[in-house]
Amino acid sequence: MEHFTSHDLHLSDVRLHLYRGGHGPAVVLVHGLTDHARYWAPLARALAGEYDVIAYDARGHGLSDPSPNGYHLDLLAADLAALVEALGLMRPAVIGHSMGASTAAIAAATHPGMFRCVILEDPPWRSALPADMPDVTTTRATWREDLLAMKTMDDAALLARCRAESPGWSDEDYALWMESKKAVNPDALDVLPSFVRLWPEDVRRIDCPLLILTGEPERGALFDPGAEQIVRQVRPDVQVVRIPGAGHQVRREGFVAYLNAVKRFLKDAA
Repeated sequence: MEHFTSHDLHLSDVRLHLYRGGHGPAVVLVHGLTDHARYWAPLARALAGEYDVIAYDARGHGLSDPSPNGYHLDLLAADLAALVEALGLMRPAVIGHSMGASTAAIAAATHPGMFRCVILEDPPWRSALPADMPDVTTTRATWREDLLAMKTMDDAALLARCRAESPGWSDEDYALWMESKKAVNPDALDVLPSFVRLWPEDVRRIDCPLLILTGEPERGALFDPGAEQIVRQVRPDVQVVRIPGAGHQVRREGFVAYLNAVKRFLKDAA
């Protein structure tokens, strides 16, 4: 991430790697499972002119250490809160994608007053699990096998796979996707069982403005209309923006609309 400084942050049991750049109110970026901090590069650059942007590698991802104490969303949320405190950030905004969205939501729910606002990109919340959905153990094993296979692929083959699965991304996004898969520790997938939780209770306890950015379920977005209805019941003031043409990777598939919504919300929450 050019023009960003690179740091290590030592928490009680793990070393996290982070990038920081820009000037203004703080914004913390929290990536998804098997991604890394640099995956945020296009958004980080777009915000750095007005904000102090911090993006970090979660434990087991990117350049951060593997976890000596396993992987669980509650542990990742504790890492986020510890990072905010260690850096002396005063009520930063937080933006999280997928696993990072759950991390941000839990951190905000368990640390009232810590965040100025919360922005969640396609959180992995559903109104109900599909009847044909494999159990978590099967999902984790399949994903791990796939991840290990990707680590042995040469760059040309991996790029061809990503282009086939996600046509229309930028060359930078393809490169960052490949880089993140090569860097992640497969044990990080052990976080998956903790995704099954009473997430509406987390939403109810968030005490600051909340924006959810998502895509179309038929294109792979996880946050379905039923989940949106549940969120609106517990947080009537929530803002939900569903970006046409985007799936789970909302900012990669609808970047302009995504960025406009983020900037508008950050200004309103200032």
